[in-house]
Amino acid sequence: MCGRFTQSVPWATVWAFSQPLVLTVPDVPLIPRYNIAPTQSAWVIAGDGAGGAKVGSMRWGLVPGWADSAASRLSTFNARIQSAPTKPTFRHLLGRRHCLVPASGYYEWVGSGRAKQPWYITPANDPLMFFAGLWDRWHSPSGESLLSFTILTTAATGELAALHERRPIIVPATHASEWLAAATAAAAKLLAPERETVLRWHPVGRAVGDVRKDHPELIRSVGGILADARERI
Repeated sequence: MCGRFTQSVPWATVWAFSQPLVLTVPDVPLIPRYNIAPTQSAWVIAGDGAGGAKVGSMRWGLVPGWADSAASRLSTFNARIQSAPTKPTFRHLLGRRHCLVPASGYYEWVGSGRAKQPWYITPANDPLMFFAGLWDRWHSPSGESLLSFTILTTAATGELAALHERRPIIVPATHASEWLAAATAAAAKLLAPERETVLRWHPVGRAVGDVRKDHPELIRSVGGILADARERI
């Protein structure tokens, strides 16, 4: 599961990390975000129709194009890779509308009730990572268009599973073009990855639970504890 994430690096870093993907980034600066929550907008990378990719703003929480309205009681900010092929909300997008969500890190909560402890999970050796996602376009009765996305998740393994049983699927930059092209082989590579990535996590303050707060202090360690986990992703 991924219920909050961050986008805090400049476009130059996103562009360099995405190579060899031919990526067009916006002319406006990337304003650092440290507490992106469902229903909020975030930057997402999608194919440009010409073999490259471009960055655009989309709402987090997928609204399928066939929906009667943008409001839904369904939880669509995450989609399980194991069940997405059979879910009406997501199945028509697999092999058709893939996207990448650039993220500096994400949060998970451990415990229950008021005792829940938030942890911040980030790449140990890279400035960011690409989450695998799906996107869609919904049109309102008045003709307005809404772009939205969901983040694909899979089972967590190793020490990371102690934080949460699931984690976002991370797409290596070397496979980014294949995923955006909605190639069938790309999905298989995600489930049988070819490289090892190190993730690091540390406890952070409970202020991140307030969606109105968005500042760098949210990702600061409050316990001086760091952990590494090698995950094949």
